[in-house]
Amino acid sequence: MKKLSALVAIVMLSGCSSSPEIEPQPTPVEQPIVVEEPQSNTISLTVLTSPEDARIRIMNIKPKYEAGIELDEGKYDIEVTKDGYLTYRKWVTVDKKTILTIELDKIEASQSAL
Repeated sequence: MKKLSALVAIVMLSGCSSSPEIEPQPTPVEQPIVVEEPQSNTISLTVLTSPEDARIRIMNIKPKYEAGIELDEGKYDIEVTKDGYLTYRKWVTVDKKTILTIELDKIEASQSAL
């Protein structure tokens, strides 16, 4: 009978816990990953034109112009043309990210006869 009472005591104690109550731990909050982009030292040129479909060329280099073209620091011969408008042509110094806004003037009827 001693074996049985010891067994009953073990079974009864198995449902009990002698350790202190465990407090729930706070759920860790995920921190957003911040990726710092390095300061851009890229030298580039973007030309915004009016009318928007004007032709843009950099006359003193071989690569065709495209918005945001990366260039070496220096002076560039910029030409903007469109039929029915006066041509814009100017030397521009590019030594950082550069954005030019160029509005072409319409050719008046009296000027087109010249």
